[in-house]
Amino acid sequence: MVRSGEDKITEVEIVRPAAPHAIRLIAVTSLAHFVNDGVIFFVPVIGDLLSQQDHTSPVVVTAMLTVFYVVSAGVGLGVGLVSDALGRRGAMIALGIAALAVSLFAFYLALSLHGTESDVFVIAAAVVAGFGSAFYHPLGASVLQLNFADASRGRALGINGAFGSLGRTVYPALFFVVAALGITKVDTTAVFGGLSLLAAAGIAYGLRASVTGERTGRVAKVVPSARSGDPEAPGSGAVSTNDPAGVPAPAERQTLRGLLNRSMAALMVIAFFRSLAFIGIVSWVPIYLTTQRHAGVSGTLGVTVTVMYAGGIIGQPVFGLLADRFDKRLVLAVDSLGSAAGVFAFLGTSGHGAGALLSLALFGFFTFASFPLLLSLVADYVPRERSTTGNALVWGVGSTGGQALGPVAASLLMLGSYSHLGLAFGVLGGLAAATVLGTPLLAKTPRRARMALFG
Repeated sequence: MVRSGEDKITEVEIVRPAAPHAIRLIAVTSLAHFVNDGVIFFVPVIGDLLSQQDHTSPVVVTAMLTVFYVVSAGVGLGVGLVSDALGRRGAMIALGIAALAVSLFAFYLALSLHGTESDVFVIAAAVVAGFGSAFYHPLGASVLQLNFADASRGRALGINGAFGSLGRTVYPALFFVVAALGITKVDTTAVFGGLSLLAAAGIAYGLRASVTGERTGRVAKVVPSARSGDPEAPGSGAVSTNDPAGVPAPAERQTLRGLLNRSMAALMVIAFFRSLAFIGIVSWVPIYLTTQRHAGVSGTLGVTVTVMYAGGIIGQPVFGLLADRFDKRLVLAVDSLGSAAGVFAFLGTSGHGAGALLSLALFGFFTFASFPLLLSLVADYVPRERSTTGNALVWGVGSTGGQALGPVAASLLMLGSYSHLGLAFGVLGGLAAATVLGTPLLAKTPRRARMALFG
């Protein structure tokens, strides 16, 4: 059925006519990102606590980290498919945060028990944490992608990502601050579980359907042609017209296979190996600092890890801005090389003094900028109505899949001894640098006219 020339009728989901105010939307999703990443990157610190207990072996710690990332990678694609079908992104984000809270209570039990019972709760907690961690990144990015125009999308993702980095930065330090108030380290884990549950309730209210403009049904709707309006305007419901040449036709793009054009496949591979290298390093840094740099499970360790995560607070908005202004492929390559440089600079230092802190801050500045870079590229390669699924393919399958193998890769490279962690970090740093070889496979995205972020 055709109407008024080139306008056509198609079946799409109902979209609220007006998007919520940009500042309000960024504020609530940023809170969710803060809590989500704070808990996720608290997991390696819990691994460090477990490693200090005589009854927990390196094998159990490795299994915990591996299960955590494997479950996250496996659940991520399902999250994307369900979200694009139901449109309940806000409620699903809150569900993910609540699951992370439950996992902290399970870790509390694991740290309180001994022997086989402790190991069982360690793995169970890792499963629940992996499930919860699969939600925010594809969902939160989709909310922003659908409500910000192309020219400001990178900045929106960068600002939002900075709060994720803030969560990673604050949580390890807050853990030791709370513990210093007279609460044991084990009980502090339960305290953070309770705070996360409260945050999940607040996020569920803040991202309710009336705020996010959730899609609640399917009806026939007129979709204007490119000549009659901006097909990329937020809330238009139109399919993106800026996909690279060779992307399947719109009907084919409704299938999962139809989303995997050359650029998406290449981006997934790049995301996989970047994350394998980065998380292989990040997940073992606390243990490396404790066993090889003699930082100890103390405030010194918390400060050192905090400095590493703090780099992303600046890096994410900076790289989000660069993604809006320059060729995103070049920006991605620079980011990968910068991360590798940070690793080698850290390995060239000793102890946990100023030199080590500065190099870890440099590493964090580049490493934790993946969110705005990878997901702003996804928005250029998939249709708008499949944004969450596209995000889940690159972040959930690609990035998180690499995260799942990162701890295992580091564990294999260290040959069963913590003394070889430095060698493992060097090999993984080289792998991160090598991912730049895949950037030419990505299609160049069109330059956008500059426009205000909150307009």
